[in-house]
Amino acid sequence: MTKDKNRNLKVLGEGRYPGGDYEKIKVTGKGEIYEDLRSNETKVIGECHINGNATMEQVHVTGDLTIDEGLSSNRLKIVGELHVKKSIKANRLDMRGFLTGAENVELEVMKLEGGFNISGLLNVGDLQVNLLVAPSKVCEIGSEKINVKSRSYMKRSYTLEAEVIEGDTIYLEHTTAKIVRGNDIAIGPNCHIEKVEYRSTFKSKEKDSKNILQVNQI
Repeated sequence: MTKDKNRNLKVLGEGRYPGGDYEKIKVTGKGEIYEDLRSNETKVIGECHINGNATMEQVHVTGDLTIDEGLSSNRLKIVGELHVKKSIKANRLDMRGFLTGAENVELEVMKLEGGFNISGLLNVGDLQVNLLVAPSKVCEIGSEKINVKSRSYMKRSYTLEAEVIEGDTIYLEHTTAKIVRGNDIAIGPNCHIEKVEYRSTFKSKEKDSKNILQVNQI
């Protein structure tokens, strides 16, 4: 580990290090930070485990990042896995991999190729998901724009399970939900939905409508 006068932290190999305030953090290998952490820029190639809250303006991960408390960030770019044991608040998440959130997740933009398991509410302005890797699950989604699909070169489809999905404009594929509610709703293939409630428009092909139990205009 090295620290310079600008409070940069560089980790090569494996070790356990203190938290605090840093300008830049770079972990190459396997690092553990055992206190709350604040940084302007964080890069991880390998694995990093933070035993506390993390406030990180810019985050780039290739590998695995685990945070034992909450995460606050402006921009998250993840290739691999992100595990946060409390809430996540960020402006933008671009990810290829799997996201685990034990509480609520709040984002302006979420673009994900992979999967997620969120125990609480996913509150996002623009949600674009291509379901890959593994089945996904969330308690509730609230969004302005929702686009969920499952398309891969391997021709294998994965699913999303949710209690409630609510947004302004919604398109769903491979989704199981109790309630889908919004202004403009379109239902694609392989959805199983108990109730759709729409205000303006509802679209679904006849073969896809067979797995929707109830449709109401509100």
